Amino acid sequence: RLTFLAVCGIILLSGMYYQAATTPVEEAVRATSDYETAGAMEKAPDVKLPGMDGDMYTVGQFSDKPLLLTFFASWCDICQKELPQLSQLYESNKDKFHVAAVNATSKEYRKEDVYSFVREAKLSMPVLLDKEGEAIEAFHVSMVPVSFLIDTNGTIQNTFYGPISADELNKELRSIPSS
Repeated sequence: RLTFLAVCGIILLSGMYYQAATTPVEEAVRATSDYETAGAMEKAPDVKLPGMDGDMYTVGQFSDKPLLLTFFASWCDICQKELPQLSQLYESNKDKFHVAAVNATSKEYRKEDVYSFVREAKLSMPVLLDKEGEAIEAFHVSMVPVSFLIDTNGTIQNTFYGPISADELNKELRSIPSS
């Protein structure tokens, strides 16, 4: 009997784990619904961060086109799937908008993982390193991925929790008023 109960318990726990693992996006969106991030129609904080390429970047330097500023961590499964897709979208639409990825470096387990992830994913957009957590604090980021669509005036037009589809992003880009 004890063996039977142990097997039933393992099956039950496996089923619960499987269900939780198959719906991470919905869980992330639900979990973040009560968190306050920098909101729509607020001025985006103009943080200054080092890029992986050695240059220094500010949010304001991307003001010639709308900017999708996306926060990620190398250990985040959703981010691992989303960022290569955003990179491809960015490559084919550089004339329409900017994308900058901000790594939550202060929340990484191992800093080397960031470099490995970016190299393996072949990310083409600037990757900024938030080593001290100042961008996370300025944008009130509590979990990743979260992205902010910022217009040419530096105003946050929308906040996205979880991954963004190309269709959703293009729709939002069309709705941004021209400056």
